[in-house]
Amino acid sequence: MPGGKAAATKRRFHGLFIGINRYQTRRIKRLASAVRDAGALHALFSDNLGGSSSLLVDATATRSAIVATLEDLRDCSTADDVVVVAFSGHGSDTHQLVTHDADPDDLPATALPLDEFTDLISAIPARQLIVILDCCFSGGAGAKVLNAPLAPRGGLGGLPMSTDARLDEMAGVGRLILCASTGEQEAWEDPRLGHGLLTFHLVQALLGSAAVGGDQVALYDLLAYVVREVKAKASGTVAARQEPSLRGQVDGELLWPVFTSTGPLYSAMYPSAATAPVTKDLASLVGHGLPQMVLDVWSSRIQHLNALQIAAINEGGLLAGRNVLVTAPTSSGKTLVGELAAIRAAHVGGRSIFLLPTKALVNEQYDKFSAAYGPLGLQTIRATGEHSDDVPALLQGQFDLAVLTYEKFAGLALGNAHLLRMLSVVVIDEVQTIVDRGRGAYLEFLLTMLKVRRSAGVAPQIVALSAVLGDLRGLDSWLDAEVVRLTKRPVPLLEGVLGPDGVHRHLAADGSETTEQLIPRWDGRPVTVT
Repeated sequence: MPGGKAAATKRRFHGLFIGINRYQTRRIKRLASAVRDAGALHALFSDNLGGSSSLLVDATATRSAIVATLEDLRDCSTADDVVVVAFSGHGSDTHQLVTHDADPDDLPATALPLDEFTDLISAIPARQLIVILDCCFSGGAGAKVLNAPLAPRGGLGGLPMSTDARLDEMAGVGRLILCASTGEQEAWEDPRLGHGLLTFHLVQALLGSAAVGGDQVALYDLLAYVVREVKAKASGTVAARQEPSLRGQVDGELLWPVFTSTGPLYSAMYPSAATAPVTKDLASLVGHGLPQMVLDVWSSRIQHLNALQIAAINEGGLLAGRNVLVTAPTSSGKTLVGELAAIRAAHVGGRSIFLLPTKALVNEQYDKFSAAYGPLGLQTIRATGEHSDDVPALLQGQFDLAVLTYEKFAGLALGNAHLLRMLSVVVIDEVQTIVDRGRGAYLEFLLTMLKVRRSAGVAPQIVALSAVLGDLRGLDSWLDAEVVRLTKRPVPLLEGVLGPDGVHRHLAADGSETTEQLIPRWDGRPVTVT
């Protein structure tokens, strides 16, 4: 239990951890990592400090549930206790924490205004109370903020109180408020980390990165480490300014133990990085971040992983987030390689896009993904340039898997800079199309865009799938990708001639000539069609 050298034995820990990725209305942009943020903090504190903690995520994180749980904290905690309240999700530019059931047209009544949140926090009697807000209250596409359609008039003299002023009111003696950014900045999440920047570095600090030797770290040193790391990583990772702010003070020196990552809750969320290589057995994927319910779906399609898929994972680093260029004959299981990366990303809240050269292929893949993954709660959308395209859902991040043509995605990415930033994985099928005189230019432009945006911290995992290529001509190094190559066709291709007599003459696998009556001979009698 945190405390000074003479920490009271009766001191207890209480926590409330809130994370919202998906909102009740599709008008609010989905987030990728908020649920994972809340889950990681809940697991760490519960495993290491015990006490009592509540975890509210997505549909359970309604306004009424959050208010009721904060009131429970008020009633069950004492002045000697330590309380942590963490929120990861959207803030609004009109100063609310956006709850799962919030109505964008009436945020003051349906979300949780900072003024009301302050009153609820202030009523908690604990003299050591830490509030962590991994959200922001300024505008910006792609950031963790909801732009309200109408701004309030309130405040003294008709002027609205600033976000910073409201946060200052919440802080005070006995309360520390750690915010992901200043009132005028954006707070970011990084799909590659699977967390908001603030929460990721807070987790690392709790696990010992902020401790210089020893098994304890002063709370202020821990939070100073988080502020320093987020500022540095935001400028390098998302090319933006994000400066966490710390307000308030607590009585005395508060020391935290260095947390361990071996507790049951945290270990379940983050299996050991030293996982065993996959085998052909689908069950071997569980340790690599693939959920069992997905493996059950795949088992109805395939009996086991093939050599190409095993190589992509074990040698190419597919499930470790590395870029991969796969070249293999038709019917060798390349599409599942892309699905492996995309489903693993979806499992941690990420979004993936599959790019194909034609509308027909997009529609075929859309139907396949919708049937396979829709029952598991994963949302698939498509866009090909038709009137039925799901473009609004795409731009708002309301999807897990999206299937698009090269041309459609290139146009959308060019006109909406935030689109690439929200992606975890980009799967490019038929990448050999880059040499096609018709569509090759679109694909080359698209790949160039992905490469150029790396300097701005936009670097989704690229999985490029191709038919057998001879000389790659530097394509692998240009994509910074590991090459996984297969030349042997898993499904034999029989070449032959079907004659007018209905006989198919072809070469068998051993080179011998074989004949087969594919079409029955007609005996001259009329054929009745029923």
